[in-house]
Amino acid sequence: DSYKTKYFKELNSLRFIGFIGIFFGHVFFSNSPEIINSKLYATLFSYGKILGFISIDSFFVLSSFLITWKALEEIKFTSEFQLKNFLIRRSLRIWPLYFLIVFIGFLLEYLKSHYFLGSEKLPSLWNFILFILNYDIIENGYNFLFFMVFMWSISVEEQFYVFWAITIKWFNKYLFEISFLIIFISLFFRIYFINDLLSLNFHTASALGNFGIGSLTAILAFKYQHFINKLKSLSRNKILFFYVTIFTFFILMPSLLENDFFIVIQRVLFSIFFSFIILEQTYCENSIFKVSRIKYFNFFGKISYGLYCYHGIMITIVLQISGFLSESLLNSLVIYPILIFVSTLIISHISFRFYESKFLKLKSKFSF
Repeated sequence: DSYKTKYFKELNSLRFIGFIGIFFGHVFFSNSPEIINSKLYATLFSYGKILGFISIDSFFVLSSFLITWKALEEIKFTSEFQLKNFLIRRSLRIWPLYFLIVFIGFLLEYLKSHYFLGSEKLPSLWNFILFILNYDIIENGYNFLFFMVFMWSISVEEQFYVFWAITIKWFNKYLFEISFLIIFISLFFRIYFINDLLSLNFHTASALGNFGIGSLTAILAFKYQHFINKLKSLSRNKILFFYVTIFTFFILMPSLLENDFFIVIQRVLFSIFFSFIILEQTYCENSIFKVSRIKYFNFFGKISYGLYCYHGIMITIVLQISGFLSESLLNSLVIYPILIFVSTLIISHISFRFYESKFLKLKSKFSF
């Protein structure tokens, strides 16, 4: 084989759609009891929260799928997996923006306490440096600077990257079995901690099912051509049926989440749904619609990491401004979300172009 690596052109657009889900999970806020208790606000708020969490899971599935696929390619073309290069590439993508946000957070905390404005004490800096913020949240809750809370999911990703890189390096013959193993570990973990909401949401073991499904999907797509052939020829009706099923589960989520069994399987179930979406968008010839056809989605997907990191800052700023304005349903559900969305797009674009891309250019030096 020549070194022809596969480019998944649909995945950028899927990343952006994933970000939209997370955005809806965070963007509705109000202090007015009248607004909070209105039917429309309450419905959007509760579905937004659900969408936010399952969208973060979709990012876990997507990243696990991609890094497993890339590793399998590297092993196929070069007969080995360069652990050090993998970790350097990941760090060049994640660290520059991550540590910029951490710096902004600690600078803000310093300024607030220095000028006697009072501030919510941030977790120790070591939680951010060592990527273990999710464990601090399980211990102490997340009542600190809003946009810094988001860093928990990057902690989980980083922990998984190190674990998975070591697994690929020395146990790549058993990737299939290990993927199943981590899915079962996450299910058992969720059974054991069924009444501990913080562990269910923020513990890395609880998210292992997402990563396991993502890696299994990559292995299936990479190694089993007959599986891909079946996918390619999937009829439009079957594809539609899958999407209707996913949507139905989402609509029923508020009542399903009252059931312990569903809480246990929820992350794995939605990971299977996301994997189907990745495969359907990438391989199916009878797709109802390919998201990559929306050309802006592709670009927004490229800057989706920035969108994730910056939207919390924009929400924090708009929250401060909203304190001086009159409360209304229109502001809470339409004006503020649009304001936050547009400002997040602008700052993420600037950051990508003038900051992140400088580090991304270095990645090619560490590619195979």
